[in-house]
Amino acid sequence: MYLNYIVWNPNPIFLKIGTISVLWYSFLFASGFIISRFVIFGIYRAESRVRNNLDYLLLYIILGTVIGARIGHVVFYEPFKYFNNPISILKIWEGGLSSHGCALGILVAIWFYVYRLELSIIKIRIKKYNRQGHSWLQIVDRIAIVVALGSIFIRVGNFMNSEMIGKPTKSNFGVIFVAAKTQHIKDRIPAIHSISVINNDQYKENNYPVLTLEIKLKKQIVNRAIAESIFVKNIKPLLLKKQKLPNLIAPPNTPIEIKKSKHGYLGYFKMKGIIRHPSQLYEAGICVITFILLITIWSIRKEHTPGGLIWGIFLLVIFGSRIPQELIKENNVAFGNAFLLNQGQYLSLPFVMLGIYLIARIIIKKPSIN
Repeated sequence: MYLNYIVWNPNPIFLKIGTISVLWYSFLFASGFIISRFVIFGIYRAESRVRNNLDYLLLYIILGTVIGARIGHVVFYEPFKYFNNPISILKIWEGGLSSHGCALGILVAIWFYVYRLELSIIKIRIKKYNRQGHSWLQIVDRIAIVVALGSIFIRVGNFMNSEMIGKPTKSNFGVIFVAAKTQHIKDRIPAIHSISVINNDQYKENNYPVLTLEIKLKKQIVNRAIAESIFVKNIKPLLLKKQKLPNLIAPPNTPIEIKKSKHGYLGYFKMKGIIRHPSQLYEAGICVITFILLITIWSIRKEHTPGGLIWGIFLLVIFGSRIPQELIKENNVAFGNAFLLNQGQYLSLPFVMLGIYLIARIIIKKPSIN
């Protein structure tokens, strides 16, 4: 930490075994589901309900999460890009998941878990399964608890990936997401062994902290002329290339200092860092509060908790907080930027209104809509 800000340049790989690499995001994503499984089993055990089909429910949830989040991003944020190249919809590894689409996907998945469509030439019939004596709404209530829990891991994964970053704080407080640039350069140039930040200066220039990047080439690069060519012709242009959401900037005439060490050739390049809000951690904190609130409410009355109460509070807190959070978060896509509110805020409004309705329905003691 320097001058109250954090220079964030993590290794995105959590574990590497031979040629197989497990990324932090993948590890955290999977961990969220695994831990959520134990929690939902504990909930059903405490309510003395049959748990035989719960793994099937979690399979439905996983499919609903991934498919819904992907389709949501395609439809809500970049429809023209994907409709012009439909095959790219399948390239989930390139990024692009929507929390609003995820929510809808989970609701649809639970519906198919509870009900079955029976089609015939004459009519369509909906048949309901007996799922541990729970209605669709009661299952949604309990899944909302573990969705809040799993979302904590996903948002921390976003932080590890340096994605969904916040706007500049214009102060010393915040995070410089160095990895958003350095990882891209490492992926583009195989000759690079590592890029790290050495910040011996710890001073600011025009309100930007000045960071020194140390770029280490692989030991196989032993010829100085080749090393200089890689630094000057390949690495420096990428360092100077403007990012869509800039995190490191430098004037074109910034020199790159090249040195040889016993570990190989090193390049040193000074860049100004942009301090941003760690919006991923803000959202993770909201998810922690939501999970604690929901599990506490459930523990008071367990199976006697009014249907829709937990889900309503989940929608109100998660998506209600999303509206002000969008004010300090960068838009990842330009779709909807010309509107009064951004796309994330507009999409959150229906969820908030549904949450208010579910809670109000219980307060005024209307019959259950299970």
